[in-house]
Amino acid sequence: MEIRIAKKEDLGQLINILEQISQIHYESRPDIFKKKSKMQVKEDAIGIMNDKDKKVLLAIDNTSKIYGVLIYKIKEVKNHINLKESKILWIDELGVDEKYRGKGIGRSLMEEASIISKKLNCQRIELNCWDFNKKAISFYEKFGMSLQRRIMEKEI
Repeated sequence: MEIRIAKKEDLGQLINILEQISQIHYESRPDIFKKKSKMQVKEDAIGIMNDKDKKVLLAIDNTSKIYGVLIYKIKEVKNHINLKESKILWIDELGVDEKYRGKGIGRSLMEEASIISKKLNCQRIELNCWDFNKKAISFYEKFGMSLQRRIMEKEI
């Protein structure tokens, strides 16, 4: 298994995993998430690939089959009224093809994100995880992540 930055020719396979991520969110919270067509997911993927601030890491095999994706950006806190200055590796998305979950692919992507964050002198890695996604929460906790804050809601 190799972890590398995505290339334009990876777009087709990337769309497949992003569709799976989108579907999980839509099925769990259709009141918040849109049901996306393949074309909408493709447009999202193109936007991500063209965003100079975002990096797309792929877990691939020697045939360039994509098993997982981690999308991140670097966020810097400066001149905030309450927060100390800091540099954070922010994970926008992490997904592993549903056929290959539980095989250490997500862990490999997170380990690579940790290596990158250390090289870039980040103080921490952060991400959002929806409360309905208990498997993801368990995965992140096993990786050593902990709850930092809560966003609460009340439907009106």
